[in-house]
Amino acid sequence: MIRFYKVYDFAKHGIEPQAIGALRIIELDGQKICMARTELGYFAVDNKCPHAGAHLGMGWCEDDHVVCPIHRYKYNLKNGRGKQGDYVNTYKVETRTDGVYIGIPKKWWQFW
Repeated sequence: MIRFYKVYDFAKHGIEPQAIGALRIIELDGQKICMARTELGYFAVDNKCPHAGAHLGMGWCEDDHVVCPIHRYKYNLKNGRGKQGDYVNTYKVETRTDGVYIGIPKKWWQFW
């Protein structure tokens, strides 16, 4: 089960609340998420680089990858795969008529 969080409200933030090529760190459900916007749309991945623990949201976008600011490791925004063999978790992003939403899977204990 996935819970969706509204991260941008178009009525409040405007129709383009995040520039193309920009990264942002947001916290949802106790997790830090790196949100990216490319020409293909919005993407969300774990903020923590699995290699050295750097904040991916402090890096930059190259095409459809987020680049770690420390060692320049690259992670595909669509599937989370790193060019060096590791990966980051990805999250479902929906652009709806009223805003942009990120889906965070519920943890097993949240079902009770």
